[in-house]
Amino acid sequence: MEERKKEVLRVYNRKTVKGQYPNGLAYSVHLSVKENEEECPLHNNYGLVFPKAWVNEDNVIVPSFVGNLKVAAVKKDGAVTYLITGEDWKSDGSVNSENKGSFWSWSTADFLTFDEWGICSGAQLCEKTGLTLEAIRMTDQIAIPDEMAQCIKHHWNALHAKRQMTEPKLKFPLARGLADPVVLLWKDDYYFIATNDNENDIGFYVRKAHELEDLFAKDVKTYKILDKDTENGFVQLFWAPEFHVLNGSLYLLFTVSDSEWNPQCHIMKLKENGDILNPKDWEKPIRVRRANGGFLSEKGINIDMTPVKSGERYFYVWSHRKNIGTPLDTGSMLMIDEFDPVHPERLISEPKCLSRPLYGFENTEHTINNEGPYAFYYHNKIYLAYSGGDARGYLYAIGMLTANDGDDLCDLSVWEKAKTPIASFATIPGEYGPGHNSFFWDRDQNLWIAYHAVTSFEEKIVSSGMRRVYFEQDKTPRFDVIVE
Repeated sequence: MEERKKEVLRVYNRKTVKGQYPNGLAYSVHLSVKENEEECPLHNNYGLVFPKAWVNEDNVIVPSFVGNLKVAAVKKDGAVTYLITGEDWKSDGSVNSENKGSFWSWSTADFLTFDEWGICSGAQLCEKTGLTLEAIRMTDQIAIPDEMAQCIKHHWNALHAKRQMTEPKLKFPLARGLADPVVLLWKDDYYFIATNDNENDIGFYVRKAHELEDLFAKDVKTYKILDKDTENGFVQLFWAPEFHVLNGSLYLLFTVSDSEWNPQCHIMKLKENGDILNPKDWEKPIRVRRANGGFLSEKGINIDMTPVKSGERYFYVWSHRKNIGTPLDTGSMLMIDEFDPVHPERLISEPKCLSRPLYGFENTEHTINNEGPYAFYYHNKIYLAYSGGDARGYLYAIGMLTANDGDDLCDLSVWEKAKTPIASFATIPGEYGPGHNSFFWDRDQNLWIAYHAVTSFEEKIVSSGMRRVYFEQDKTPRFDVIVE
């Protein structure tokens, strides 16, 4: 019988590169597969698994780093699993003496998903594996079956597809200076709205077109539906506008601040039979409040609110941050609470913290963000994307949380957080720092992701982009399909 072909999987760190690959990314778990001496880095040589940061007594996030990586095959009860370990490193790449002799540890059956074990002592590794340290045989590379190697490469490497003749041509960059883009299909026309950096983030401007491409035509008209209003406290930071249909009515959720820098979540409703493009057809904006009528928080900012439906219940997810710009900065975190779609201006329970930026792709280079949440639904599953990292630079990246449709989304145990971003500067060539995305379905029921990104490592002015989301046969979404 012919022996099954084996390939070699290697674990490693990358070297830091100033302005292109900082330590928060470099000091994480990278994987490659070698076949016939040709090595194929996975995930375009971007980190795959990140050690989880810890939160100190002041509620401040302290980043974690891992190095000197090793991998081993662990046989137990006839089954083979794999163990990845690494030393606890400081930000400069030296070993953290406080945890010397202990190891960041993950187990995996397939190198597609990973179970976090945290920092384990040698004794704890022996207890978890049922083996001695000598028997585990840690090294930086191991042989794996060819079938597994092919699955790993398919999962972690970008896919290529040919553009269909009928598919819109929407090549990045689409609109310079427009961030946080959102597209709405409403009464058979497409509407586009975004944060307008070109106008110093003052006012909300909407575009309308029958075809997606025409939203970005040179002569496309824009309509201002909300302007600066000092009397009502709408002075600055007109951020992250989102169209949503709730209880049969169209709403705009957005962030705005008064003259004091204090961005907060607001909502306004389109009047019955109103015209989206006519500012007079919108009711007066209302600041979203808690169940007791108070503000979302007494201290800190609240931005990027979005609704998420589960079963027949509705929940808001938004980003909250305290002490920004001080040594006690909490970093932005995702909050969640339930609301009644008949009265979407008020929550009905108590907000909970859904996610904090504890992985390196979320908190590298002092950009400590979980923000810009937005959900789509597919085959009874809720996919909640969010963004972390530098919102105006190449380090922005999109993470993902998932739950089952029908779950109580305020029960934090129902959520699963991906350990790897679904999009980063390594995902699509020429698109750096994709983030603050939204999703929409076109007339043909194709799912699209809209986002902003920059055109180089150095660029700081963002541009809008969008691309199709494709699905594997097992219904898994793919955000890394390169259409040619």
